[in-house]
Amino acid sequence: MQKIIAKRVSMLELFYDLIFVYAISKITAMIHHPVAGGIPLFNYIEFVFVVIMVMQIWLYQALYINRFGKSRIIDTIGLLITMTYLANNINTEWSVTFRTFNSAVVLIVAGLIWQYLCGSGKHPMRDHDVRAFAVTLILELIAVLSGLLIGYHYGIFLCVLGGLIGFLMPLAVYQQFVPKNVNFPHLVERLGLIIIITFGESLVNITRYFNGSIIQLFPALIFVLLVTMFGAYIIQDELLINHHQRSRGFVLMYSHVFMVISLLSMTAGLDYLAESGVSRRC
Repeated sequence: MQKIIAKRVSMLELFYDLIFVYAISKITAMIHHPVAGGIPLFNYIEFVFVVIMVMQIWLYQALYINRFGKSRIIDTIGLLITMTYLANNINTEWSVTFRTFNSAVVLIVAGLIWQYLCGSGKHPMRDHDVRAFAVTLILELIAVLSGLLIGYHYGIFLCVLGGLIGFLMPLAVYQQFVPKNVNFPHLVERLGLIIIITFGESLVNITRYFNGSIIQLFPALIFVLLVTMFGAYIIQDELLINHHQRSRGFVLMYSHVFMVISLLSMTAGLDYLAESGVSRRC
């Protein structure tokens, strides 16, 4: 089998990830404030949905670059602006940020549709990948825009439906995607950067444990746990995954979404422990 030449990760892609760093910090804050010693189930579901919404937006942009190699300056600038706008309106009080958050989603999804249809250089009726992505994004756009026009009380359900369409519909049309169009080494690297960002968020949050005496058992255990988790990921990423396989990358992408959810949940849990004084008792 011919070895796949890894596509270089561009500086614009890395700059785009900086906005994602900001979004990650905002999302984590959604569950940083326990109620009666825990997270209300509804709040946690909101948190999971927002992670999925932001991750699928990032993934559609990453897949566009990965498969078609186009990253026009005007497209990237537009996405950076709208992604910042979206991140600024991440909040557990959905009724307060309903219009601003979903307006940003509409702008971002519309921009992604424009990129896939006009920037890929492929005819949507002849290219299976472009057609599948474009149809999925158009359905998501219709659902979110309709919800936005209806208003919060009923429109929120359409907006959630739109997010789920964008996240789950590619699985329903799995066979439409062509493995040879995927630059798998590039995809592995892009997703690895997201996990590094998420681990970085966790590392920043555990720094509150390191105060007072130099030797503290509980902070040391937490740090060892984090390092062990990161080491396990490196082994998986560097040694167990064949970077030059022909694959659609679906298992890789969806598993990373759930890894991000798990890591952010763990980060919030560690914050709860710090606030409850567990570290001081150890």
